[in-house]
Amino acid sequence: MASLASPPLPCRAAATASRSGRPAPRLLGPPPPPASPLLSSASARFPRAPCNAARWSRRDAVRVCSQAGAAGPAPLSKTLSDLKDSCWRFLRPHTIRGTALGSIALVARALIENPQLINWWLVFKAFYGLVALICGNGYIVGINQIYDIRIDKVNKPYLPIAAGDLSVQTAWLLVVRGFLLNFGVYYATRAALGLTFQWSSPVAFITCFVTLFALVIAITKDLPDVEGDRKYQISTLATKLGVRNIAFLGSGLLIANYVAAIAVAFLMPQAFRRTVMVPVHAALAVGIIFQTWVLEQAKYTKDAISQYYRFIWNLFYAEYIFFPLI
Repeated sequence: MASLASPPLPCRAAATASRSGRPAPRLLGPPPPPASPLLSSASARFPRAPCNAARWSRRDAVRVCSQAGAAGPAPLSKTLSDLKDSCWRFLRPHTIRGTALGSIALVARALIENPQLINWWLVFKAFYGLVALICGNGYIVGINQIYDIRIDKVNKPYLPIAAGDLSVQTAWLLVVRGFLLNFGVYYATRAALGLTFQWSSPVAFITCFVTLFALVIAITKDLPDVEGDRKYQISTLATKLGVRNIAFLGSGLLIANYVAAIAVAFLMPQAFRRTVMVPVHAALAVGIIFQTWVLEQAKYTKDAISQYYRFIWNLFYAEYIFFPLI
């Protein structure tokens, strides 16, 4: 059997002819069909230039052989690259940003309050814990994708399972591993913490703030999926109450959250930096008001709804970015 790396027979014959100077041998096979009168007359009026094997250079032969093998099976590197891309989309990068920012912000706040505990070697090792948290995040978003395959084929056909880029078996493998890593995070935290419990007003604030924010995300996450939910008769708040009502409810809760944050800055000036707390949350409140107005003007099209939902996630990221400074 010929080697897989060997060029096709016509290419080898042409290359051999170019080196020896002899005409290329004619391959065995059935004789060509007789030319039609129309083609014969056309050939007589427009004769082709003579073609001999001496003009066939070795470079031309190599180029033709390369083109002939280009349609072969995809290399292993491309297969691995596609698998890596599918796994990355399976983890839903926008949720990873929230997990990473939240973890880094809380650790940064703890180090700011206890600068004597800063040990750069331990900080670098903490990134191993961040990887474990990201795997736990993959467990959460993966479960949703596995059980919503039919709906995602309508609402989010770009997701790897719905698109057929990732098998359900591989998805379950990633989910189970992400779940088991949570136990490692728990016991590693117990072993690493050496401080006694101390009440922290900023940590209590961010806990309450993000809890309400998570509620907003939970009730608005179905807004971009209304079309598929209605098709498969999935009961959600968006299908029951309508997109407009849910959008106004989510925006109203966020505005109340920001007003409460500003009030806390005035009520507890000893625990918070008012010069940061007030203008930041006022600006974020104006942002959600403006984005809700844009959604209203767009008549709640699918693109406008997706943009509104992405903006809510951006507000979530912004809160964690500013948290170490408040």
